[in-house]
Amino acid sequence: MKKVAVICASWNEDIVGSAKDSFLDEVARQGFPESNVDVFYVPGSLEIPLAGKKLLEEGYDIAVGIGFVVNGNIYRHEFVAQAVVSGIVDVQLQTGKPFLSVVLTPIAFNEHVPENIKYFVDHMVIKGKEAAGACMAMLEFDSSQKKAA
Repeated sequence: MKKVAVICASWNEDIVGSAKDSFLDEVARQGFPESNVDVFYVPGSLEIPLAGKKLLEEGYDIAVGIGFVVNGNIYRHEFVAQAVVSGIVDVQLQTGKPFLSVVLTPIAFNEHVPENIKYFVDHMVIKGKEAAGACMAMLEFDSSQKKAA
């Protein structure tokens, strides 16, 4: 049976956690064994690609990175987000195994506005469910499949 590694950034834990919980609920709903999904925590989103590479090299069949990179009034969020997504893509190409990204970078986020937090918590629930569907599809993907006509 295939193994899934879910790697969560520890920053913005309530928002990241909503995607993680949604992902876990959806893979379980689709009948994937809970015992074949392991969740790992890293300090921030920048650490997701390295953790994913190690886990994929250690035998996991797919990795899913979940993070939330925000503009903390220091212009670096775009660079961080780009580095994370590029790292995830690089790991896929290096390992030959899928690595899905649920690392989002909102245009505007204010941690002091409860409605803003709720919006992103709810949005990440949707993204977690979508990632679960993509994960199941990639676990079933067979590179020898014929292209649809």
